[in-house]
Amino acid sequence: MKTTIEVRSRVEMRKIASLSAAFLIGILSMLAPKLGWATTALQYHGGPFLQTFEIYPLYYGNWAESDITTQQTYVVNLAAYLSGENAPASEQPMMKQYGVNQVTVAAAATASPNAKPKALSRSALLSIIHSNQKSGTLPAFGPNTLIVVFPAHGFTVTGCDGCGGYHASQSTSAFWAVIPEDQEQVVIAHEIFESSADPAVNNFLGWDEAVDQCDTASPINLSFGPIPPAIDNTDGGTCSTTGYTSLDEIQVYGWTYADYRAEYNTLFPEGWRLYSLQSYVLSDGNVLYNAVWRPTGNTGEEQLYGVTYAQFRSTYNTLFPEGWRLYILQSYVLPNGDVLYNAVFRPGNLGEQQLYGVTYAQFRSTYNTLYPEGWRLSILQSYVLPNGDVLYNAVFRPGDSGETQVYGWTLTDFQTEYNKLWTEGWRLYILDSYVISDGTVRYNAVWRPATHGEIQVYDWTFADFQTEYNTLWTEGWRLYILNAYVLPGDEVRYDAVWQQGTIDRPL
Repeated sequence: MKTTIEVRSRVEMRKIASLSAAFLIGILSMLAPKLGWATTALQYHGGPFLQTFEIYPLYYGNWAESDITTQQTYVVNLAAYLSGENAPASEQPMMKQYGVNQVTVAAAATASPNAKPKALSRSALLSIIHSNQKSGTLPAFGPNTLIVVFPAHGFTVTGCDGCGGYHASQSTSAFWAVIPEDQEQVVIAHEIFESSADPAVNNFLGWDEAVDQCDTASPINLSFGPIPPAIDNTDGGTCSTTGYTSLDEIQVYGWTYADYRAEYNTLFPEGWRLYSLQSYVLSDGNVLYNAVWRPTGNTGEEQLYGVTYAQFRSTYNTLFPEGWRLYILQSYVLPNGDVLYNAVFRPGNLGEQQLYGVTYAQFRSTYNTLYPEGWRLSILQSYVLPNGDVLYNAVFRPGDSGETQVYGWTLTDFQTEYNKLWTEGWRLYILDSYVISDGTVRYNAVWRPATHGEIQVYDWTFADFQTEYNTLWTEGWRLYILNAYVLPGDEVRYDAVWQQGTIDRPL
């Protein structure tokens, strides 16, 4: 059976067709950029970002009570906007695509009402923060905390090349910002947007600065006040004009290469790009494709389908120095033992280290070497040869996040570990399932620190998966991870993980 679900503002079953196999290389070039603000899509650099966090405002100096109320109301409404309150149907707040999920605001705190206006240096601002932390007016820094100092009328800031405010950090878990009262409200949103996506700006970068490329564009006026345009990766890196991005998603399941490729060629010029791609192989050698697309404007994308390692590696060595990086990588094994590769590349400039077809011992040795050097897993996949050997592909990128992993676990053991880690504030980053020679399913998993909601299903038939998808779609959940695998007898089963809304890449 070949099935597709196309989701824009609805879920719709489309067509059924016969199966066939196809293996060939396909590479599509970048589309010409759209007219409009000349911007580029943001890149992720492996550092922290604020998924779920609380803003702690400190009103420093001689603030009028009415002015505090006005400022605090704006910040509270801004946090509600970032959390998705009152978002239009099938849309999400702009920063959601970079992983910003839920924002709250603590009660207004005040300090030093008799302080005389002056230019505040970074060291002076840190002294203000530390003093108020010591007194209990402000909390300690933490990975889910953003302290924002609002100096009163007449204060300015130094050390930022004439800016009206800025965001900064003391470490990869200590984040703060400053915006004097005399700045416009839109500057508050500017710094909170950029703090959320790149809080450790002075240490280890998260995303590129989200707003700076759009500084010459006009503010967006929402019901509670103005916000700045930010870079919209769902529209090829243009500046947002509404403050929202699409929740659209199109998927196909169990399609032949020919049918999949025809769909890809239709969707590409319409601005859809691959979010997830996976092939699985039936016992007769037929290779079928699952794919998920999301709107990404004119973002460049190059792909390889069903190629040998030698073909893949030759293309990789050509593309890497031209500024392309792996976005999706998957191997699959034909009944005769041939290992073929699918790969999707996107523009990027991060460092990258890879392993292809190595044993667990080789993978683990490399992991133990790279981790203390500041490399983290970005892609992990296992595949099984006809003789039962389990081999690993892995891609590492610079990062400093905590990471917990399991390799080759049964579903029961994996779920037990998951349930323990969930309560400790870990969430799935990678989930990889594969079938070993005795017909049982084994799991690799990588967790990273996070607090967002997550829904998973394991070992479900397509019919059950589809029913769950259709229910969750209407509640704002979108696919984060999708795995299909083939049990003996050609039974195809699905594992899936959903998160609220969409993000630009698997984070």
